[in-house]
Order: sequence, then structure tokens, then C-alpha cells
Amino acid sequence: MIRHKLLYKVFAVIMTVVFVSSTWAADVAIIKTRNLAPYNEAITGFTINCGAVRTQEYDMEEDQSRGQEIAGQINKNKPAAVLAVGAPAAQIAKLYVDKSIPIVFVMVQSPDKIGLQNISNMTGISLNIPVETQLRALKALVPAVTKVGVLYNPRNTSHEINQAMKISSQLGFRMIAAKIDSPGDVTRALRAFAEGIDAYWMLPDITVLQAFGTILNYTNDRRIPFLASSKIMVDRGALVSLAPNYANIGSQGCGIVNQIIAGARPSQIPIASPKGLELTVNLTAAKTLGLQSIATNAMTFAASEGYKISISQ
Repeated sequence: MIRHKLLYKVFAVIMTVVFVSSTWAADVAIIKTRNLAPYNEAITGFTINCGAVRTQEYDMEEDQSRGQEIAGQINKNKPAAVLAVGAPAAQIAKLYVDKSIPIVFVMVQSPDKIGLQNISNMTGISLNIPVETQLRALKALVPAVTKVGVLYNPRNTSHEINQAMKISSQLGFRMIAAKIDSPGDVTRALRAFAEGIDAYWMLPDITVLQAFGTILNYTNDRRIPFLASSKIMVDRGALVSLAPNYANIGSQGCGIVNQIIAGARPSQIPIASPKGLELTVNLTAAKTLGLQSIATNAMTFAASEGYKISISQ
């Protein structure tokens, strides 16, 4: 009887260890900023493509103290890598996850501007699409364009504007850029386009994004094609966007994690631009603007570049 009790206790201990191990000791810990559809799409893309990797997902609920607690749990478990989804999660991972644990961030806009570059245990994927890629898309979709308007905050996107000035001249059109310091400056800044523009290009500049509605009304009233920076904007009335596909970003993150598991150090893997972009066209906006040909141009361009295409009504 004593022997049976001893065996039972040993079995119970073994099962407890197995249970805890399978529940907590994930090969990859995923920290997401909050429960947001784009973040979930990226995580789904990661898990589908990294099916051989066990994961433990944590939601920091956009709460820094909760994020610190999660980081502490991760430090105890010591996974092979951390996938940080969203800028706040990436910041928490940078500050509180042990430097011996590799970190891969995804769904982060301008990582260089929030201090995520040159961190020995960190790499990832930026949401930023190269300026040349965006402007080539604009030219392909609206071939007759000669003047393109853009608003920007010099504190945020002066580098991108300098690039755009050079690239636009190479593509055969002129970039008219107007500076703003706050969303309240937008109405004044739009006067810079008084002589007319053939298209408006939306930079992913946080100051400008806050004035999306004002800019959309301006372009609609003047029948100006609006190249937006996200699919959501196209759903709300902009003509077209070239934007990252979030599931593809998750898949791309899986590729980086696999390199790390195979022995690569994060410092050896440069921060990447998103691959597998998605071109979205609003057919109602195209009809209103008299640009029914935009759908044909979009199909042709997307096929030539290997982009996914989606339609918004």
C-alpha cells in the first residue's frame, strides 16, 4: 500500500510538471498590445506559418504594469524567442524582457523613431512601405498625374518628404508639400494646393492622420484622387491604398523567428519592410471621381507586382 501511494505521488508530480510545461513553457511567447483585429490577424499569420512552434499568447491590454508582469513571467519561462505585436508591446519587451531572450517585433510604425533600432536582442518588421514603392503605385494607378499634394509634420516625416521630392521628379511629376505642426493647421496648409493638384498622397504621419476627415472632404469636394496609407481609410472613402497585409506580416515574422531558432542572432537580421502588400480600391470613390479605369489599372499593377488586391464599395 505504501509503495502504491509513493508511486501515485511520483506520477502526480510528473503529470504536474508535464501540465505546467505544456501550459507555460512556450517556445515563443507572444505579447500583443491589446485585442485589436489587425494584431490578431498578424498573430494568426504567425501561428499558421509557424505551426511547429509552440506559443503562449499574452495580452497586455495596453497596460504598462500588466506588460511588466508579463515580461517577468516570460523571463522565468525563458522561451526561445518573443514576438511583440504593436509598438507598446515592443517597448515593454525592450525594457523588461531579459537581454538573453531574442525579440521579434511586428505591427510597429517607424521603429527607428521609437528607439527599437540597434538593440542587440531585437529585430523585426516595420509597417513602413518604402516611399518609392508608394509613389510608383500612385503613378501606375493615375498615369496622367503631374502634381501631387502632401501634408507632413517636419518632426515626424521630413526624411520621407526629402525622399519623395527626389523620387517624384524621377517619375515625372511634382510633389507639393505643405508643413503642419498640429491637426489644427490642416485647413490652412491645404491652401498650398490652391493652384490645383492631380492627386493627394497620405503619409503615415500621426499628426496628419488625425485630420483624415478634413483631408478626405477636401479631396472629395475637388474630385482629387486620394492615395491613403491604410485599407481602413479606403473603406471610409479614400480612393486607393497600398498597405501591409497583416497576416503576411505575421508570416514574415515567423520566418525571422525560425532564423533565430536555427541559430541566427537578432543583431544579424536587419529590420525589414513589409512584404506581400495589399492594394485596395474604393469603386464608389472611383466612379464619383470619373476614374472607372482605376480598377483596371489596379488589377494590372497588382498582378505585375504580386500584390493582393481587394475591393471596397
